[in-house]
Amino acid sequence: MAGTFIGIGVGPGDPELITVKAVKALKAADIICVPKSQAHKQSMALRMVKQILAERENPAEILELVFPMTKDELNNRKLWVENAAIVAAKAKKGNVAFITLGDPMLYSTFLYLYECVKETYPEIELEIIPGVTSVTAAAASSKLPLAEKEEVVSIIPSDLTPARIEETAKHADNLVFMKCAHHIKEFVPLLLKSGFTKNSTVALVKRCTLAEEKVLVGKLGDVESWDITEDYFSVAIVKKSQVPIHWKQNGNGVKP
Repeated sequence: MAGTFIGIGVGPGDPELITVKAVKALKAADIICVPKSQAHKQSMALRMVKQILAERENPAEILELVFPMTKDELNNRKLWVENAAIVAAKAKKGNVAFITLGDPMLYSTFLYLYECVKETYPEIELEIIPGVTSVTAAAASSKLPLAEKEEVVSIIPSDLTPARIEETAKHADNLVFMKCAHHIKEFVPLLLKSGFTKNSTVALVKRCTLAEEKVLVGKLGDVESWDITEDYFSVAIVKKSQVPIHWKQNGNGVKP
């Protein structure tokens, strides 16, 4: 009988934010599948679960799979199919846990593999264990609510065109920029044309929940003066309204 392919969200970075259910699954799975953008790169997700795996009675097999971050759809599809075949072969003999940052069902690498396995190997049981997202973690770190009452929230991925960003912003009260937040200065003119103002509240969170976390909170009109460096692991929250800041900051809007 075939085993189970389990997608596990391990959260935004802090190992203490991994759910109890995820911990149990990680300690029980026969194989831990680790996605990597390049073969030689270390996996942040694997580092996060290192202590959990060390507490196992029997060590798990670590299966590293490469998922290059490119827009070559044909080659990407080929790799997904190949990796799905590898996972399926393993899952037919035991349970395979696929770890992914954040949540498996929100802009994760797991989704591509999940679809391939579901379509090609229907005999394999699928399970998904949700994780804390960088979206909610960034809201907690910046102490800015994502939504109140009837507010509408839109999540904007890294490759959205300026036209899509502008149009989306017209219909949202709050925006979340994922994986492209270091470009927030470029987005300001688009937001100002879409109903946001220079007094709209904005938060930029880098390396959320990690030791090197950096949080900037202020007004949209102040963003131009912020010192922002490129970082893939960054999230920006922009609220159309002006929200009171409940913790002290220095002159650059940085959380001390």
